[in-house]
Amino acid sequence: MVTRNEAFPSRYWKASDLPPRGKAFKVAKLQLEKVGPDQQEKYVLFFRGEDKQLVLNITKWDAIAEFCGADSDTWPGKDIVLYPGKTTFGGKTVDCIMVRRPNPPQSTPVARRPQPEEPPPDEDGDPGFQAEDAA
Repeated sequence: MVTRNEAFPSRYWKASDLPPRGKAFKVAKLQLEKVGPDQQEKYVLFFRGEDKQLVLNITKWDAIAEFCGADSDTWPGKDIVLYPGKTTFGGKTVDCIMVRRPNPPQSTPVARRPQPEEPPPDEDGDPGFQAEDAA
């Protein structure tokens, strides 16, 4: 059986395309393109190794800029996560794509070897200290 999305694939990511916990992407480029039936120019984000792109609005732009930098020329090569969410549009709650920074990799604790204790220095008043040792 073919699903609607399989029968009519889109070149743009939709919330229903993403797993609940999100999917990590590496930014390839940002490009201004004509989008939709009215062919309005919008910024579109391309990802390495992916056929689909993400159409940006100001909310997504600001979210990406928060952790990738304000200058979009620095975005290529950066990692981002897209995940499904909900927003209000026209008084209704609708599905949407949310953007976040990837979680930092979990580091495994490094076992430390105990350092051998150094004997304390000989000091006056130490029973092992001999006055002639100081000369």
